[in-house]
Amino acid sequence: MQFYSFLSEFVLIIGIWINYISADAPIFTSAHGLTLLSSVQLNNELYEIYLTSKEVRGMQKVRVLVPRDYATSGANRRYPVLYLLHGAFGGVTDWTMGGSAQSVTSNTSLITVMPNGDSFGFYTNWINPGDVAPQNWRTYHMEQLVPWIDANFRTIAKKEGRAIGGLSMGAFGAIRYAQQYPTNFVYTVGFSGPLDLLNPHVQQVILNLPNNGIPHLGPFGSPNQPLGSSGWFAQDPITHASSLRGLGIALYTGNADTLELLLRDTNYRLRDTLTSLNIPVYFNDYGNGQSIGNGCDGGHTWPCWTASLIDVLPRIMAILQQQY
Repeated sequence: MQFYSFLSEFVLIIGIWINYISADAPIFTSAHGLTLLSSVQLNNELYEIYLTSKEVRGMQKVRVLVPRDYATSGANRRYPVLYLLHGAFGGVTDWTMGGSAQSVTSNTSLITVMPNGDSFGFYTNWINPGDVAPQNWRTYHMEQLVPWIDANFRTIAKKEGRAIGGLSMGAFGAIRYAQQYPTNFVYTVGFSGPLDLLNPHVQQVILNLPNNGIPHLGPFGSPNQPLGSSGWFAQDPITHASSLRGLGIALYTGNADTLELLLRDTNYRLRDTLTSLNIPVYFNDYGNGQSIGNGCDGGHTWPCWTASLIDVLPRIMAILQQQY
């Protein structure tokens, strides 16, 4: 009898312990125009979630990193959110597999959201989606995913609790989303971004992206349109630089390969425009990478973007609010 009594007490204790550690684990639901298909917890901190939206084609993966104490910190504990956007040719797994986002953020009280932006979606509502419609990436990310994250995780659901960053194409997205939705974010950072859409060389790089042998006109249309009706002008970060007033801004660039040198020029142009408008910006031209370390060689490469994330994260955390 003593054995069975001990066994019953042991099972009860284990049950209480399991309930304790999982009491505040996220339970995902459909909301804000997004339909939940399924989810999987890849490790203690990393979730992969599968959603659908009427704004973009197909199943959409989202990876979310939560702080180590998320499941045990209590219902009143809320965390700020960093959105990290991938680059062209990339996808939802990039920041955790190529960019070491989990190890970089593991000691911070921060939720990190890494959505799919398609290989060449450019974080905008496409002008010419054609037979791949719908391609409304801006609407999906900013008007559906952001409130969905707030509804399904214990976030600080206001501007002071959100930052956004991205690499290359994702850097363009991070800057443009902050310009178009300045009440969503308190900080924005771009790593090696194409930040001057009116630069003919940048236009050629985008137009020549893989697209079944034809120019990639979907996101911005033709660059030959008059400025008044040009998607390139309408989405140009430099044209809308004044919209960043009041936000924390950081720009990172190197100089070690042809693509990075081209994008470096566009980062300098945005920096100079912001400076002329008396808008503060933290600017880091790490050149050949020695000044930023982490194996960065100054090129358009993951070691440089990881090093940039390591460098900027304390600046972001100093601004983001916490709620205990």
